[in-house]
Amino acid sequence: MDHRVAMLACLVALQPAIIAQTTTETPYAGNTTAAGPERCCFPANQFTISKSTSSGTVRIDGPLLYRHQPLAILEEAYEAYDYDNGRIASYMIRRFLGGIPEQHLRIVEDLEEETVWIIYPYEEKCVKGKAANYPFHADRCVSEYAEYLGTSYIDDKAVYTDTWGFLIPGSEEYPSENAYYSITYGKDSCVPHGTLFAGIAEGWDVKQHLVSTSGYYNYEEGIDDPDAYFGLPDYCEEKPRKNGGGSGRPGRPGRPDRPSKGRRTD
Repeated sequence: MDHRVAMLACLVALQPAIIAQTTTETPYAGNTTAAGPERCCFPANQFTISKSTSSGTVRIDGPLLYRHQPLAILEEAYEAYDYDNGRIASYMIRRFLGGIPEQHLRIVEDLEEETVWIIYPYEEKCVKGKAANYPFHADRCVSEYAEYLGTSYIDDKAVYTDTWGFLIPGSEEYPSENAYYSITYGKDSCVPHGTLFAGIAEGWDVKQHLVSTSGYYNYEEGIDDPDAYFGLPDYCEEKPRKNGGGSGRPGRPGRPDRPSKGRRTD
C-alpha cells in the first residue's frame, strides 16, 4: 500500500476516537485551553509541503443534471507557503472516479489582497476571484475558536500529534447546514499532519455535502523555485505584485507548470 494511502486510512480511523474526546465547554480565546497545549503556528515563514486528499461529495445546487450525483475525488497538491511575501500557492492534480478526465490546476493567493488566481495550464486559462470562495490551504495558526480534542501518536510513539476542531455554524436562514472541521499538528513542531471536514460546504462555485480528509507529507523549510509556484503565465491578464519573485512564466509553453521539490532558499 502506498504510504500516503496508508496515512489517510490511519487519519480516518483515528478521527472518530479523537472527536469523541471533544468537550462541551466554550473554547478559550487565549493561548491555551483549560486542558490542552498552547495554540501554535507553523514553524517557518517559507516552506513547501505536499498533501493527499480523498473526498466524497454530493452537489445540492446548480443544474438538475448535476444535483444529488455522488462524486469521489483523489487529489495530490504541492504547496508553497510564503508569509514573508504574503502569498500561498498550490499545484493540484485531481483524479475523479467514474471516468471523468483528471484535472491539473494551479492556485496563487495574495494574502494582502485576499484574492486568488486559478490557473488551468492545459487549457491556458486563468480566473481571478476572492480567496474566501476558493479555499485550498490550512490556516497558519490554530484558530481561537478551536477546541483541543486530544493527543495521539504514530508508529511506536515516534511522532506525537495534537488535534483541534470546531463546529462551523450554518446561516440564520439554514441553521442546520453546519459542518465540522478538525486539523492535526505535530505536537512539538506544529507542522500540519492532517485535516478532516464533514458537512455542508460552499466554495469553488459549488454548494455540496462534503466529507474530506487530507494527509500532509514532505515538509521542507524554504522555497527552492518561487517562480514555479507563484509566477503567472503570459495568458493571464495581470501579473502578481513584485514582492520577492514570481513574476515570470515558469515551465515550457504548452506544458503545465509543475513545481519541483522544495528546498531552502537562503
